[in-house]
Amino acid sequence: MMADQKSAFAQRLKRIESGKHFEHADVIGHQTTKRYKKIHGDKPKRPKRTFRDKVMVLIAFLAGMSSVLAGRVVYFHLAKIEGLPPAFYDLGGRGMALFALVLAMTMIVIFHLSTRARFQALLVGCVVMHYGEAAVASNAPEFWSQIFSAEYAAEMAAKGQDYRLTPAG
Repeated sequence: MMADQKSAFAQRLKRIESGKHFEHADVIGHQTTKRYKKIHGDKPKRPKRTFRDKVMVLIAFLAGMSSVLAGRVVYFHLAKIEGLPPAFYDLGGRGMALFALVLAMTMIVIFHLSTRARFQALLVGCVVMHYGEAAVASNAPEFWSQIFSAEYAAEMAAKGQDYRLTPAG
């Protein structure tokens, strides 16, 4: 009996040293179970995205766009007010970014947009509106001149002249 245990132990040591770390079938240790589950175990399936999640991603995208637009509008109109500290007027595009960041963070909290897909959609919406403002101003100059000044709307429409949509195609 003692010889059987010694030979079984010697075989086990030989397996361990050769890189085969699976223990004998009668003695299953924690590491064996862990490695077996890693190789052959049940892989957790990603949950399917529900209709609600898809709608929330769309809401996150629109929230990103609206936060940049609202940040730009707020800073544009606050910059017209006289009597604010001179550093406020020197912010320029950074002022819009600050207001947009605050609005985006507020929307993350209000609409629960902190999941990975929703947060990415929010960021994409922010980038699309930031770089697509000229295209929007070019396609809707009357609307843009109501929100901003006519000079600013004309300037943005001139920048986005290449992105103008025409009914002919």
